[in-house]
Amino acid sequence: MRKFILEKAFTLVEMLVSITILTLLVLFVAQLFNSATAITSSRSKRIDTDAQARPLLDRMALDFAQMVKRSDVDYFAKGTATPNSPAGAMTGNDQIAFFSIVAGYNTANASPISLVAYRINAKNQMERVGKGLIWNGDTSGGTPLVFLPLTIAGTWASATDLTAAPTPEPDAELVARNVFRFEYFYLLNNGNFSDVPWDSSAGHTTVSGMQDVTGISVLIATADPKSRVLLSDTQFTTLAGRMNDFANSMAPGALVAQWQSALDTTNDMSRPAITGVKIYQRYFPITRKL
Repeated sequence: MRKFILEKAFTLVEMLVSITILTLLVLFVAQLFNSATAITSSRSKRIDTDAQARPLLDRMALDFAQMVKRSDVDYFAKGTATPNSPAGAMTGNDQIAFFSIVAGYNTANASPISLVAYRINAKNQMERVGKGLIWNGDTSGGTPLVFLPLTIAGTWASATDLTAAPTPEPDAELVARNVFRFEYFYLLNNGNFSDVPWDSSAGHTTVSGMQDVTGISVLIATADPKSRVLLSDTQFTTLAGRMNDFANSMAPGALVAQWQSALDTTNDMSRPAITGVKIYQRYFPITRKL
């Protein structure tokens, strides 16, 4: 007589429970990988934007620290006489040009002084102009440092006007290919932030060698290289236009907050590209005198 041995086996309910648990575990692990990928991508974008911003801001620090502060030389800057408006206001991306004791191009018989300018070009990229100047009175050729009433804009139009000949400016170089927004304002000796480089409360009405300025605060917005290709030049121009200019009524940090809000509420462009845009602010003391 045969004996039948009944072996234990999983029931249908046990199989369903085990499959459900396995599915949940797989989903949990997949979520962990997705989160790790997102964090890694975000960190990578931050590293890429830092690599653009840090050298630019370090270069600015050197140029501003060596700025020539004299009442008999011109400054092409916010608040001074510029082509933007009779009052000297700058709408949208700012420009600045000044004399600084740094090396520049075209320095056959160079003096220690160069004309330095920063601006965003027509392709939404940050340029730096560095014109090496000869000694004043040198007749060997080239343009020396000029004194008032000669102006920077009148002497080197292409350094301050993107449409002036020669185009492009021969002594301009790309210093931050992915920086598309540039704004700055002044910190005055009285502790107030200002869009003009003088203290009106003291009765001053001209720049006069930056006598009232103790520092310049610079804000830039930059995209990482991968995000850059997702947006057109027109879209970058539109995005920059949504980032407000500085106003004297703003509290500290208000401009950065507005820029970030403009990025967070932009939904008509690629969100992966927008999340790759980072904002940087740095304060540069103006202390050197000549």
